[in-house]
Order: sequence, then C-alpha cells, then structure tokens
Amino acid sequence: MSTESPATRDRILDTAERLFGQQGFSCTSLRQITDEAGVNLASVNYHFGSKEELYKGVLIRRLRPINEERIKLLTQAEQLADEQPVPIRSILETFIRPLLRHATAGSAGGIAFLRLISRDLTDPQPFMTAEMVREIDPLIERYTKVLTKTLPGIPLAELFWRMQFTVGGILYAAAHQRDFERISCGLCRGDDLEGCLRRLIDFCTAGLEAPLSDFAGRLATQSGSDAGPVHP
Repeated sequence: MSTESPATRDRILDTAERLFGQQGFSCTSLRQITDEAGVNLASVNYHFGSKEELYKGVLIRRLRPINEERIKLLTQAEQLADEQPVPIRSILETFIRPLLRHATAGSAGGIAFLRLISRDLTDPQPFMTAEMVREIDPLIERYTKVLTKTLPGIPLAELFWRMQFTVGGILYAAAHQRDFERISCGLCRGDDLEGCLRRLIDFCTAGLEAPLSDFAGRLATQSGSDAGPVHP
C-alpha cells in the first residue's frame, strides 16, 4: 500500500474531481468513483475516510495553491506601488491570471476543477462551509482592503456587489474558455490565455470602476456608507 499510495490517491482525486464536477456531490457515488478509478473502496477509506473528506480533498488540492499564488502576486503589486494605491488592472491580474493559467494549462484536470468550483458556488455543500471560510475569507479580506484603497469613492456594500459579479464572470470565462472557439465559430481561440486575460481585465475594470447609479447612491446615503468604505 505504501509504495502505491501517492499514485492511487491522485487517481482517486482526479476521478472524483471529474465526476463531482459533472454530476455534483449528491449524484456521485463512491462506487462510481472507485469503479472508474480502478481502485477498491478500502483505498478511498484509507486515503480519505469518507466521501465528504474526499470532496474536501478534491477542492483544496487545487484551490489552495491558486490562492497562495494570488496572495504572492498581490504582495508584489503592493510593493511596486509603494504607498500608492495599486492600479485596478494590476489587482485584477493577480486574481485572474493564476486561475486562468490553471484552466488553460493543457490538463483536463484544470477544466474539471473549474467546473467543480463553479458548481460548488451554486450548490454549496454544508460540510464545506467551515473549510471554505478558512480558504476564502482571508483572500476576500486581503483583496477588499486593497480595492477600498484603490476605489475610495465606492461604498463598501457596493464594492462587495461588484466583487461578486466580477468573480462570477471570471469563473464562467475560465471554466468555458475552451468552448469559446466552437461557440464563436473560430473567431476566438480557446488557448488564447493572454487574450482572454486582457479582455476579462477590461470588462471587470469597467464594472468595478463604474460610476454609482442613482439607486446605489441612495442606498449608500441611507446606510451612512457615503462617508467612505471601512476596511473589514
């Protein structure tokens, strides 16, 4: 078991990632995973203990390195900006590039993971709540702090709305990057990482920097947030 453990564990994770992404957690059985991975149930129990722990392992395996790279790149951008606000395009690049590169790295696993994380956002599993808080909340706090300095005129509540829409657009684009070529009848290349990145940055920048609408302005005044956003 010890000499085969790393390869067996990876095979289980790869298979579970694909099936969870295609079918969701509830509709994917351990029997399906073990049959397609060519392992027995004892191997899953040995490496993960339960279906829930396997699901956690699948998500964290790729999410944590992506988030670690994001923080590293954001720190570098802050250092380059010195005491000045980090340019919005630089902030977005640190957030988008690690994810998009992962999606276009030539591995089917990258696409499977992106489809899984997109599914998890729309159909979250209760047992993942605490795990995602540990993985995501520090990232949100760090990016919110940088964005409020760069966009001081956007009330915090409005900024969170815009961040929500931004993340949704990024995830969809990353997960479906390889479909663009077919949908556009060849006008857009599915492997055009830089082209997709630049267009995403253009699009998200416009959304984050958009002037406040009358509706958003009235809400900000009512909530008292027109005095300026507060760092979380």
